[in-house]
Amino acid sequence: MHARRHNRHDGAKPGGWSSARFPSGEPQTKEGSHGQIRSDHTIGLLIALAAVVVVSLALGATAIRPNQEVISESALLTGLGAGAAFPFIDTTPRPIVRAHMAVTDATTTCAAGGTAPANIQVLVGQAGVSLVNVMTASTNTGISTTPGQCVFHVTVRPGVGGVAEKITDIVIVNAGAAPLTGINTATASATVQ
Repeated sequence: MHARRHNRHDGAKPGGWSSARFPSGEPQTKEGSHGQIRSDHTIGLLIALAAVVVVSLALGATAIRPNQEVISESALLTGLGAGAAFPFIDTTPRPIVRAHMAVTDATTTCAAGGTAPANIQVLVGQAGVSLVNVMTASTNTGISTTPGQCVFHVTVRPGVGGVAEKITDIVIVNAGAAPLTGINTATASATVQ
């Protein structure tokens, strides 16, 4: 519906707002093309937002849904005794829908796909139900800046690669014969529903 012109006696400035109403009782809109400009800007922003979403989905980006949160933890594992377990992330009763873990440890061959960590196991699943070690030789990145230390990382999802259908726990275990040292670190991020 088009705005109706007003006489100058209503106090409105040219192109300004007026409190006058259409005969139907609807409020008057701003005179001129400013309302059209606002509408064009809104449509342009919506198109740009839609383009970002489409490109993100095409590139495989995963969005955090409103009912999810991301938890991130890091730790130096110095002093974790032989055979000791460290409950690193526990989201019980809320399930983890995706997690990424990285650890540094010694290994006999620090090369992509080389050998598994010598000491650290990262167990994923539900405590008391099913936990599996996800730090295997395939997680060896071959990255090393210090002799005797290698970087391992893995991304897990429930029900994939031998992982339980429900994940609520990430546990670090020192499977070595001595306490861990300063070269041993762990970091993890988990998307929790």
